Amino acid sequence: MEGVSGSGGLARLGRHGARLKELRRRVRDRRPGEVVVDGRRLVDDLVRWGVTLLELYLAEGLLDGPGVDRLAASARRSWVVDDGVLADVAPTRAPQGVLAVVAEPRQEPWPGRDGVALYLDRVQDPGNTGALVRSAAALGAAAALLAPGGADPFHPAAVRASAGAVFRLPVVRDRPLADVAAGVRRHGGEVWVADTAGLAVGDWRPRRPTVVVVGAEGCGVSDESRGLADGAVTIPLARGVESLNVGVAAALLLDALRRQSP
Repeated sequence: MEGVSGSGGLARLGRHGARLKELRRRVRDRRPGEVVVDGRRLVDDLVRWGVTLLELYLAEGLLDGPGVDRLAASARRSWVVDDGVLADVAPTRAPQGVLAVVAEPRQEPWPGRDGVALYLDRVQDPGNTGALVRSAAALGAAAALLAPGGADPFHPAAVRASAGAVFRLPVVRDRPLADVAAGVRRHGGEVWVADTAGLAVGDWRPRRPTVVVVGAEGCGVSDESRGLADGAVTIPLARGVESLNVGVAAALLLDALRRQSP
């Protein structure tokens, strides 16, 4: 049974119905053009940012909670689901009783004329991808650029780890670094890789536009990316610590650039 469109009405969704089976498949294998968003706070934020909720699924136990009518009214279609069933369908380990489906945002390619972009080189973990996009958005980057073959930035775990930043920052997928580097250099900029050896971040003054390349946990940036870069930048560490989590390292580098005059 369909939910009531735009009125805040809620239809009940049976645990064995076809729509619920379809939703399970869509959570497991994301459809092109749509994004599954898990979590009350994140869905509330999307509504506040003007993102249209195409579908909304609410746990029955939340129906008497504050703001539920407003949330349901903001969705084109909405349903109420048994708490345990919705928790089982939810893509994350700590579901909050709210699941929404929204359209994947359309992003224009970063022109590379100014500012800073964070480039994710073969980052395979959706949680790390989301955290990196969140750092890029919070620390003033113009875009997050993803190498071909990396994690899906609109995977539910990436969306949640980004705290919704994938809807607020241009996230451009399948961008070969060679193409990005060529565009940046046409505008007088530089490409730098984050590495365990290189110029200390305190002495780093790259030309803008700047692309900062970070690699996957463990293996770091690829040899190909190193070969395309203008240099490597490193964060000096104490107490024999060899490396930082990629999200922490990216945040420190982006913050260093933010503190410099453009």
